Amino acid sequence: MLAGASGLLFFGNLGRGSLQDWDEATYAEIAREIGVFHDWIHLHWNYLPWFNKAPLYIWLTAPLYTFGVNAFWARAVSALAGVGVILLSYAIGKRLYGRPVGVGSAIVLGSCYQFIAAGRFGTSDMLLTLFLYAGLYAYLRTDKGPSWWYAVGIFAGLAIMTKGPAGLVGPAAIGVTLLVDRRFLSALRTRHLWGGLAAALAIALPWHIASYVQYGPAFFNQYLGNMVVGRVGQSIEGHTGNALTYVAYLRNQFFPWAYVVPLALLVFARDRLRARDGSWVIVVFPAMVFALYTLVQTKLVWYILPIYPALAILVAALLLRAVKGDVLALAAVGLGAVAAVVSVPHAVTPDSPVLVVAFAGVATLLLAHSWAVKGAPGRAAVGVVVAFFLATVAIRASDLYTAGDLPVVSIAQTARAAVSGKPVGLVLFIADPEQVMDFDVSHSLLFYSHRPVQLTVGAAAFEQTVGCRVQDIVLPVKDVPSVPPRYQFSAVRKKPPLIHGAVVPVAGC
Repeated sequence: MLAGASGLLFFGNLGRGSLQDWDEATYAEIAREIGVFHDWIHLHWNYLPWFNKAPLYIWLTAPLYTFGVNAFWARAVSALAGVGVILLSYAIGKRLYGRPVGVGSAIVLGSCYQFIAAGRFGTSDMLLTLFLYAGLYAYLRTDKGPSWWYAVGIFAGLAIMTKGPAGLVGPAAIGVTLLVDRRFLSALRTRHLWGGLAAALAIALPWHIASYVQYGPAFFNQYLGNMVVGRVGQSIEGHTGNALTYVAYLRNQFFPWAYVVPLALLVFARDRLRARDGSWVIVVFPAMVFALYTLVQTKLVWYILPIYPALAILVAALLLRAVKGDVLALAAVGLGAVAAVVSVPHAVTPDSPVLVVAFAGVATLLLAHSWAVKGAPGRAAVGVVVAFFLATVAIRASDLYTAGDLPVVSIAQTARAAVSGKPVGLVLFIADPEQVMDFDVSHSLLFYSHRPVQLTVGAAAFEQTVGCRVQDIVLPVKDVPSVPPRYQFSAVRKKPPLIHGAVVPVAGC
């Protein structure tokens, strides 16, 4: 049932909206160019070598294009990974707390806005999250079956092959947890742990070695220097922030569940210290991810995606405690509900009548539930709060299923039809350097046109790029007057804010 429900959550209308610049369209195009170059080891983007990231997501996407080169199949691996993460959340929650918390974990996670959006977005982050949690689940099994260390290693290797060094956060969290769980020395003495390490290396090393052999030091300069070290020490592409950036992201993207997270952590710590058993991994892992990316200078909302399944499990455990009448858990749920109600106008964008209907529905549910559960006010209160939270997320997430194609799609398809045979280059001209971020659709233009794209900014660069040849170009409609006077521009298709046409040199050649 969870697999079916989460399948609808992620696959419903999955191909409706066009791919987004940059990352989603970039991954989709690299997978498409595997079919162009027939080279699975040395990847290409924009018909040039590309070795920025590990290739596993791209490898899994490329074969799906036999069913169609489109947004649905470009996102399918991410959507399937989302289903897998929900099932793993159920499995981990069940192992730590029992089946009710397992089911609750899946429901809470499936109502996290950022998690839904990430599963419907064609990049490697959800696949990374899948392998990280598969490794955590395997770790939880190692206390009874040491052979599970092999699974820990396999999933660590797959995580590294999905997103490079970011995949190391899982093994690092397990190492810290071994210390907290007082299992570190005993784990080091088992041959299964070292076998798992060997499995991880066997999975991760071959592609990295092959890429280094092909590209030499340039591979590590880009793969580690620019894409990892460079992001740690300074913010890139304007993705700035401060120590509270991810607190704000968590509040907005895990709304309204985020308001009960602090006390969920407190209740978890209280219960673990009382019982003096069980594992701390469900707290150590998200804490490490959160702290790591808080220190990294480049701030991107999807960096903290892996924390949500763990937080969903903690929230579900808190809700179960509240249902059973735990005073601290009930107080946490109540405070979270108050904070969420106060924050709704700032966190949910639909018109106020929609919210009025939602609140009226929750009020009706409150009365009906209180009547049905006489003598169990805790259960009734938790039920109403959960219903309100789910309704709020449903309202907010509706936009993920209704988005349409961006104008660049029809422009690119027209440009694609303009050539046959070997792809011919296409120029994307933007006159004003300060508006590059507003109009740089080069990544999706490349994917939908199946033509190499050269971004050209400013009239001088345009003349240098085009020279004395006839050239297909795409540009913002407002920039048509900025085409240098030595060229005659003729429009082919206009789809504001973009226009596709051709320039012919009429002077100076």
